[in-house]
Amino acid sequence: MNVLSHHTSVPLSHLPVPEGPLAGLLAAARDRLSAQAAARGVTLSVEADMHALLRVNEAAVAAGSWEPILPAANPLCRALSPANAFWIRGRDAAGDTVTAQAGLLYDCTARSIAARFDDMTVFYDRPAEQAPAEEWCRCTSAVARETKGWVVWTTGGWTRPDFRRRGLFAVMHRAAVLAGWLRWQPDCFTGVVDPDIVPVWDERIMGPRHLDPEPTIAYRQAGLGMLPMHFMLFRRAHMFGDLAEVVSHGMALAA
Repeated sequence: MNVLSHHTSVPLSHLPVPEGPLAGLLAAARDRLSAQAAARGVTLSVEADMHALLRVNEAAVAAGSWEPILPAANPLCRALSPANAFWIRGRDAAGDTVTAQAGLLYDCTARSIAARFDDMTVFYDRPAEQAPAEEWCRCTSAVARETKGWVVWTTGGWTRPDFRRRGLFAVMHRAAVLAGWLRWQPDCFTGVVDPDIVPVWDERIMGPRHLDPEPTIAYRQAGLGMLPMHFMLFRRAHMFGDLAEVVSHGMALAA
């Protein structure tokens, strides 16, 4: 299901849910996440304009609250469209963007997500032409080597400093996963985690997932140097079980 054009913004609370045995769970999760965000002073929407995300990133980098976004979510590095990308925008009462999270769809039916990290096609459409000479990436994750099919990578997460410690990180992650499922029904979801924020991904807060215990992705990004990252995987069972828990009991949101 793809309800977005290039410049469409759809409130998360209005995102269509297809009929089927999971419709009740998905609709309830959508409504619960929208309500959790509202209780924290934020209204969520699903956005198609990736250039708008880039502008938010550039402003936050200038303010010192975010690093430059990975090339994977940068429309100057990849042909991003409603067919393969969206982002969740969180606005405050004044209409300002205070939190963001992107979702990117990859075709890994022929090659694993690990192979796409290795050849940097997760970051660039044409790495040999587009990537700076000093950039390279290596993925040694055994789980990533086995991860094939249609994969959604949730990335580009940020919250403005005055809205941190309200539990928005967990809400935004789940909103991105839910929107990714409603749009594409992928085989799985992935993410990468900086070593210093591994504790934030406590399963009691963020829900079940696989997280490599050691960094298994080494990415040398131009201008930022070496970025060691843990590979993370959310299987469908993880996602549905977590959404069911959110609907039934809510989650202890602390991130």
